[in-house]
Amino acid sequence: MKSLRLQLALGAAILTAMASTNVAMADDAPAWGTVSAYVAAASDYRYRGISQDDRQFTPQGSINWTGPEGFYAGTWESKVDWVGHNNPSFEADFYAGKHTDLGGTDLNIEAYYYSYPDANFPGTKASYYETIVQLSHAFGPLTLTATGANSPEWSLSGGTGWYAEGTAAYAVTDWLTFSGNLGHQWVQAAPSDYTHWDIGATATWKSWSLDLRYFGNDIGKTNCAAFWMGTKDACQATVVATLTYNIANLFQ
Repeated sequence: MKSLRLQLALGAAILTAMASTNVAMADDAPAWGTVSAYVAAASDYRYRGISQDDRQFTPQGSINWTGPEGFYAGTWESKVDWVGHNNPSFEADFYAGKHTDLGGTDLNIEAYYYSYPDANFPGTKASYYETIVQLSHAFGPLTLTATGANSPEWSLSGGTGWYAEGTAAYAVTDWLTFSGNLGHQWVQAAPSDYTHWDIGATATWKSWSLDLRYFGNDIGKTNCAAFWMGTKDACQATVVATLTYNIANLFQ
């Protein structure tokens, strides 16, 4: 589960996607919009503080269309492994939304579907839907983002899910940004809710970016294995490195 997901969990992939989107929205963009993409290699896939790939090397990628009036849509893919034996083996997400300028503050409303096509959990399904709302404002080099999300039925029959997150990103130079996230996840069927955090830096050079980030949470090993993920090690704190290659305009 991306962003136990997100999306803006400003992990490396998310920072990269935002950078690609900003390039695509430049003044010289064609009337129908632009299509950007990226491929990434990460030492682990962390979604809302929890490993989604059994703490393994993870290839990822995304294709994103940015259209007129702030509309956008895209897909995001990643290798995953929740409980060992590659069940599921990959995640294919689909999203669409709209950015609206509120006097210098960006409002982003997004429909997001988390899909696990080869998941095998008899009697329930892994795929689920979230509505995500974000407010973002830049104060010079500092950008603050508030995120809220709701799922009417969390993955594996978890019931209603709610999520809240705050993100701060500070651009030290045009090639180096420090950022951090603090998020809280509630799921109806969970034994308890939890808080997660991360802090790190992203360096860019031409079409490349390298993100180094420390992830942590307050989930105990028992609850991690019993509900949030199939193994107790998935919730351990760790440092994740992500190398990303961006294509700002596929058709340029």
